[in-house]
Amino acid sequence: MSVHVSCRTFVAALVVVASITAGCSKSSSGGGGAAAAASSNPACAGAPLKFTSIGTLSGPLSFPSLTTEAQNSNTAALKAVNAECALGRPIQVVTCDDKSDPNEATRCGRQAHDDGSLALFGSSGSFDGGTSAANLPGVLTAGGSIFDLTDPRSFSISSPLTLVVGGAATAAAAGVKDALMVSIDTAATRAFVTTSQQVAQGLNVKLDSLFIPPDTTDFAPVAAQIAERKPSALGLILTTQMVPFFNALADEGISPHDIPTFTAVTLMAPEVLHQLGNKADGVYLLTQQAPPSDKDNPGIQQMLKELKDAGFNANGDDLSPAATGAWANVHTLVDILKKLPPSEIATLDSAKLVDAMAKAGPINRPEIAPFDFTANAFPDIPSLSSFRIFTRDAMVMKVEDGKYIRVSPFSDATKPFKLEN
Repeated sequence: MSVHVSCRTFVAALVVVASITAGCSKSSSGGGGAAAAASSNPACAGAPLKFTSIGTLSGPLSFPSLTTEAQNSNTAALKAVNAECALGRPIQVVTCDDKSDPNEATRCGRQAHDDGSLALFGSSGSFDGGTSAANLPGVLTAGGSIFDLTDPRSFSISSPLTLVVGGAATAAAAGVKDALMVSIDTAATRAFVTTSQQVAQGLNVKLDSLFIPPDTTDFAPVAAQIAERKPSALGLILTTQMVPFFNALADEGISPHDIPTFTAVTLMAPEVLHQLGNKADGVYLLTQQAPPSDKDNPGIQQMLKELKDAGFNANGDDLSPAATGAWANVHTLVDILKKLPPSEIATLDSAKLVDAMAKAGPINRPEIAPFDFTANAFPDIPSLSSFRIFTRDAMVMKVEDGKYIRVSPFSDATKPFKLEN
């Protein structure tokens, strides 16, 4: 089975949260979709630039805390840019809830196709049917679907595969010479763990692997195997089973304080940290969005101000990078489109939007990893070189007292991160 085909299983398992954190605006309780575009500027009254985000806002695949954060941050950013009338026309984002159901995702795609949306924005959803039915470009998506990774009209602002690669760099930064990657067992996870092992070899880290069935619910035997192998560090690709997994590790006396443990922040949502309590303290989390607790970051400062101005929770210690990603998407869109002449914005359609994205060049904002839509991020890694991944940078956070704390700047995920105390 090729990596291109099997990657669908991997991405759906690893980053289902990406579809609810990247581009949410307020959604109706019925899930049919609601718009966020109102402008307090009466001069900004032209026809809105309309986008659709397909998100998993309800059902078994949803993470309520991430959904709320993303909704609030997206709405706050839209209020700010529309009050400024930054593009001469208001921006409108409609969110359609796929309800963790592929049939609902297809309905959302049809709705986006028919309602005048220029593109899927922030999130293209967890299911292929939505993107097929929409037949629209993808703008500033989370790299969490086959569409995001392969469609020539897709422009992802981040990628979970960059975080997979970054696991070896985190192990090297922690000063260990061997690590164990514990992963769900699919053809694609095996392919990308192999890629991580190749990166690790170049960093003088031996990265071993332990694959477990995706439907595992009893993690006691898994924890026992880990204890027997005595790794110096742990990497994790375990999707939604973090709570029982960490509980099983604790029962074996294995703590992140003793064995450096790293994973993607998308797999450690705030409700997971709350359920685990101090069992999660010490875990290293890879992210491509700065945590809202990083109050020295000028982008974070602006986000917290806009959240406060919009009447939302602006305590950065209570929020996750999901808030950062949703907020940054809106401002990044404005950064790119402001380069166009007003006449082109006045007549913007999907084709012109794709052209603007393709020519955007390097984008550097302080709160997100830098990216460049003109160049593939991993031409030197064969298993990733054909995917539409446009950034190879990430940063490392650490969980302390149940909160996200930044411990590195954004940097190349194939090289050891410079961890701060």
